[in-house]
Amino acid sequence: MKKLITTTNVLKIFFTLAFILAAYFVIVLETERYQSDTLITIRDLSKKQTPNNAFDMLSQSSPVMQDSKLVELYMRSDDMFTHLEKKFNLTSYYAGEKMDIIRRLSPLALMPFYSLNKENLLAQYNKDLTITYDVPSTALKVGFAHADNLLSRSIVKEIIKYSSETLNRLERENAEVALTFLKKQVQESKASFTQSIKKMIMYQNAHNTIDPNLDVQSRSTILANLESDLIKKTVEFQSGGKYMIKNSSAQKIAIATIENLKKEIKRVKKEIAGTGMDKKELNQVVFDFELLRNDIDFSKEVYKQSLEKLEELRSEVNQNIKNLLIINTPTLAENYTYPEKPKKILTIFIILAFLYGILISILTLLRDHRD
Repeated sequence: MKKLITTTNVLKIFFTLAFILAAYFVIVLETERYQSDTLITIRDLSKKQTPNNAFDMLSQSSPVMQDSKLVELYMRSDDMFTHLEKKFNLTSYYAGEKMDIIRRLSPLALMPFYSLNKENLLAQYNKDLTITYDVPSTALKVGFAHADNLLSRSIVKEIIKYSSETLNRLERENAEVALTFLKKQVQESKASFTQSIKKMIMYQNAHNTIDPNLDVQSRSTILANLESDLIKKTVEFQSGGKYMIKNSSAQKIAIATIENLKKEIKRVKKEIAGTGMDKKELNQVVFDFELLRNDIDFSKEVYKQSLEKLEELRSEVNQNIKNLLIINTPTLAENYTYPEKPKKILTIFIILAFLYGILISILTLLRDHRD
């Protein structure tokens, strides 16, 4: 029993000292970091943007969200860290005296996660970087914590600036690739349009016509007039024939006129219907002509749309299509943000008290088992 009391006292002293040392480290030694925050949103100037509809919010795949997630990935990337390293020398910061011994990196460190290398530097950078996407407002909250509050704000500004430049550079590169393809497509559509016109001209020359529809209309008009004249002359002949002298010149002229009208009507109908194996019917000529004209109209529309898209892409190449709009400027923290000392100390106390309770329970069970 006495031995158990002694062990309990040792544990109390040990956990008390552990709590005091941990609390001392949190209060005195741990690096106080000041976080600068900003709120941004992405706007695509190449098209009208509409608020996220219910489907976009449920599917989690709206264009703004996709762009925001890509920007977040880039902000956390090695490329962004390399850029910030050139301007703010983050390696010296994470390996320097301003960083507490728990997070400080060193080239002489025995444990791999404390070694001063690119992977650990990037990991430390990402621990200090906080990015949150708000779905309803499509806004991106970006924050960075640093021991120097002025540097913290400067780093956030540079992250936003360089992300915007990179986003637009990638958009321009994609537009240039599409522009190269579209130029080729414009040339092809122009050649197709020109070829369809040439086919039309050849067809018109082969059939000695500008528009067979006009030929049909004119022949139909002639045929209608001839048939009308035939009916008129036939009625006149039939009504006045009984007064004419048989085989007289008047009768012969009337009969000849009727016969000539019938022959002319027959000839016009043959022209419309076509005669012989080498001649097409006029309606077939019209059909072929309409096909050629539709080809011209289609080729013309394709060529027109290709030119419009080409001009649109040219404008995209020469301007910033996607902009990171800053809703509020990066803040300048007056008080440290991390560590959250009361919360951290309370967490340490709960963990140590829990471990102490477990050990005491184990010792009590061992004592009861021996007795």
